[in-house]
Amino acid sequence: MAVFAALMAALAALAAAGLAWMAGFHAIAAHFRFWTLGACVIVAAVRIGRRCFRDDGAAGSIVRAGTLAFALVVAAELLLGSAGLLVPLAHLVLFGGLCAATLMLRQPARRRTVRADRAVLLLIAALTPMLVFVAATGISQSPHTLYDSLSYHLVFPARWLLDHRLSIVPTPFGDEAQAYAPANGELFFLWLMMPFHGDALARIGQLPFYLLGGAALYGLARQAGARPAHAVFPALFYFFSRPIVEQALGADVDLICWAMFLSSIYFANIAAARDDRRDWLLWGVSVGLYCGSKYVALVYLPIALAFAVQRGVRRRMVWALPGVLIFGAPWYVRNWIVAGSPIYPSSVTVAGLTLARGAYTRGAMLHSVFHTSSLRLFPVMVAHAMGATLLLLWVPAALLGGWTMIASRRRTAVWLAAAPIVMSLLFWFGVPDNVDSRFLLPAAMIALLPFAFVFRERRAWNASAAALLAAGVCWLVVGRSAQWPGGLPWYMSGWLSLRGIVGRSSLIWFAGMELIALALALVLARAPRAALAALLVLCAAGSTLFAYGADVWCVPSRCELLTPSPIYLRTELIYAWRWVGDNVSGATIAYAGDNVPYPLFGEQLANRVYYVNIDRHRDWRFDEYAKAHRHRRPGDASLAEQYATPSGVLVPADDRTPQVDAVRPRYERWNGVREAWIDNLRARGVDLLFVMALSPYELDHNWHDAGGFPIEATWAQADPAMFTRLFVNSRVQIFAVRAP
Repeated sequence: MAVFAALMAALAALAAAGLAWMAGFHAIAAHFRFWTLGACVIVAAVRIGRRCFRDDGAAGSIVRAGTLAFALVVAAELLLGSAGLLVPLAHLVLFGGLCAATLMLRQPARRRTVRADRAVLLLIAALTPMLVFVAATGISQSPHTLYDSLSYHLVFPARWLLDHRLSIVPTPFGDEAQAYAPANGELFFLWLMMPFHGDALARIGQLPFYLLGGAALYGLARQAGARPAHAVFPALFYFFSRPIVEQALGADVDLICWAMFLSSIYFANIAAARDDRRDWLLWGVSVGLYCGSKYVALVYLPIALAFAVQRGVRRRMVWALPGVLIFGAPWYVRNWIVAGSPIYPSSVTVAGLTLARGAYTRGAMLHSVFHTSSLRLFPVMVAHAMGATLLLLWVPAALLGGWTMIASRRRTAVWLAAAPIVMSLLFWFGVPDNVDSRFLLPAAMIALLPFAFVFRERRAWNASAAALLAAGVCWLVVGRSAQWPGGLPWYMSGWLSLRGIVGRSSLIWFAGMELIALALALVLARAPRAALAALLVLCAAGSTLFAYGADVWCVPSRCELLTPSPIYLRTELIYAWRWVGDNVSGATIAYAGDNVPYPLFGEQLANRVYYVNIDRHRDWRFDEYAKAHRHRRPGDASLAEQYATPSGVLVPADDRTPQVDAVRPRYERWNGVREAWIDNLRARGVDLLFVMALSPYELDHNWHDAGGFPIEATWAQADPAMFTRLFVNSRVQIFAVRAP
């Protein structure tokens, strides 16, 4: 078993090395650091899991090891980041010592050998080409596949790595809340960046959680009473769902959060059944990791708690507290101490009583074009969260399989069948931006479980059902160039598209890899370890090959392996980023106009990137501006011009309140003084000024010139002795900054 595990780890390291090499990271020392850190984390997580917890089968082992590995990374980054030791040597020492300590743990005398069921082997084979396409597309196109990775998910770990410590990184121009969000996912990206000093693998950092979520879903189907051969189908549809695949392509944290949510329910079922303090401890770790990944996790936290108390409240549940406090609480405690509210910028209000004051109230968060009370749009949100193609297959399966789950009268099956309904209510009433269907993803994931219960005792029925479900997966891959009819708001454009997830021109490659993978699984079915090794070799070689080929086989364009939804980055902005990448290295860059600064860091984080305040408060964060406004200390307002006004999201602010209560108050942009801004640039040692035109979300509420550029562009143009314009197009102006 140890030899096989070592072989699989070596093959996985080979795959990671190939992908990192294709991303342009060729330093042998960096690869060695990554392999060492990865091996230490995997060995430590597996050893702790095998030594301290009971065997729960293959799915349980994977979910447990993945959760423990994530916990070790988060704990280490919190410790080293708080101490200002975010450097490779400190990581090697800490993880090396941790690995050595776990090797001293005594193995249990008897453990059941974990074997892969034939159906699970076929699931892995079916998943192999999708893994190849996801990895290759992510390496060649990410982080331009997801907007939030450019805005803050990769920005934070880049800044932390350059500064060697954790901090609150400002996110101006309407994105102020992101700076205070729980950041366990960003800590994982930081760990991936550390060995390479860049995003070699962080750009596809959600890929491990893509796999972990599928394993947890399989485990939940087994807990609900599904047979192994049937439990693979919820995981199979999960792996081929468009929204899930799109998340796996990039460096957002949605899959990280929701994988921990599924794991929390999985461990809750185990802990409730056994009432063992070790199981409660692991459940607490999973819940802490979940709550520490996104604010919206709090909306669905009652579901995880409900599964934990399904057999009543137990005294041993207290063992869950350490995990929750270590992995979830730090972000909320930091916000409470630093900014005044654990969920800053929002206030905490109960029954009209404000317990913790933030920059705005929940009422302001509802004042947004992305909040709706129209139930007519809810089916569209469900279709987008699940994927319009998958929804057509899910409806009959949910009716048939859901009824079977309820009729079984198994507590776990009934609760899992009811969970998506309750979660939909929590989403509708608990999430302010309830138009954003990403926040409905966890309900959509659990709603896939009825696919495992459409089977019966008759062999002919089961064979037919399996064939129809397999055809459904093919439908998700191929789709068609059409969409459901119906008039929708502008922000829902394309949500009902029936397009397949694999590009038309790449279908033949995908089908060929699928046939090879399934053939390997069938031929080597009697030797599952050999089959798994062969599939991993195929995945490693295929990922590297397609990551290279996608850029050269279809010149002058790029091969369309997958068809992710566009994020509408303007071409002029991409050209400006490329100009910086080709001409700038080792510089300190100030940006303004829009909050998408990550590409300015350059290859292997060669540049330092900052937002520079435009008033005399050089180091103030958003929470400090908000406190000053609340206490009526306008600072230098008497000498300053006002360059911004508060608003909702694409709607005016509610001006009926005596104090400004707007989800986008823009306090840091209210007042500006050119001389103070220049002093701030000098203090930062800025070499380059990168000014973007304001986005449509900000244009009507920020001062701008005729081209849509903020005040920084006008100030720079007025001082040619200090600012020399190096690049200009309709969306970007770049200036060299010369200190006097």
